Amino acid sequence: MKKISVIVPIYNVEKYLRKCLLSLTAQTLKELEIILINDGSTDSSREIAAEFARKYDNITLYDKQNGGLSDARNYGLTYVTGEYVAFIDSDDFVEPTMFERLYNLSNHGQKKIVEANFVWEFPHKKRMDIGHQINSIKEYLVHGRVVAWNKIYQTNWLKEIGVLFPVGRLYEDQEFFFKIVSHLKNVDEIGFDTKVEVHYVQRKTSISYSESTKVADIFSIYENIIEYYQKRNLYDEYFEEIEYRTVRNLLCNVLIRKVLVQRKRQLRILLLNRTKTFINEHFKHWKKNSYLKNKGFVNIYLKIMNPMMYKIMYLIKL
Repeated sequence: MKKISVIVPIYNVEKYLRKCLLSLTAQTLKELEIILINDGSTDSSREIAAEFARKYDNITLYDKQNGGLSDARNYGLTYVTGEYVAFIDSDDFVEPTMFERLYNLSNHGQKKIVEANFVWEFPHKKRMDIGHQINSIKEYLVHGRVVAWNKIYQTNWLKEIGVLFPVGRLYEDQEFFFKIVSHLKNVDEIGFDTKVEVHYVQRKTSISYSESTKVADIFSIYENIIEYYQKRNLYDEYFEEIEYRTVRNLLCNVLIRKVLVQRKRQLRILLLNRTKTFINEHFKHWKKNSYLKNKGFVNIYLKIMNPMMYKIMYLIKL
């Protein structure tokens, strides 16, 4: 059995794919399986992937019709044979020691999740993303990085809990993160690498950079998270943590990063109204949330960092 299986969804990334795959073939961990999922690419990505599959015995290429990132990840899971599984995006690249270090931190396969730090790679600058000290599951819900690609997951555990990525949605990593965390018994089931291992490449042609009505997917994602915790009878226990992450993400990520850049006025108004409705429906007393108050979130962040956002909140009476 391989120690780690790495799933790499591929769709029209000919400019970045070779660097990604070279970083994976340079791994110091030899018991590594690399699963390439060509998600209906129309550029030369498939040819590049096939070239690597022919050259390296531990690389397998599978073709499927285009279904999006989540669908490709879920498809790849059906072929995993490794003790752990990882998801690497095909426009990113990793350090050569990444998977050896993460596996060594798994405590001989006892950890359910092991994660690494990463660096945001912008065209003209870099920004380190270093994780917080985590001492409880509640702290992990508050401070944990929701991205899927800086972690390895115990394969049998992931298949046992049956959590998959939501297909056809933006913000798929958030739903995946919150759902799997609900199955952790304690923080000792998580391992943390202090080293930066993943290079998260920022490109303006990616979905996260594009102006898209799919920004509204965030509301259904958080509806799913709330419903999942309710069904597992965990919502009351983790309510304040879920409230904090939801409100913080809706106000900071959706409104500030997405709404204010929308050129279509009707879409801006729609997203503003949906944000207001969602927060008032699920988190009426969010301003009393201890995590938000401790961070001085309401007045300090919004007023100082983004005066326009402060005015928007006043106008929509959040």
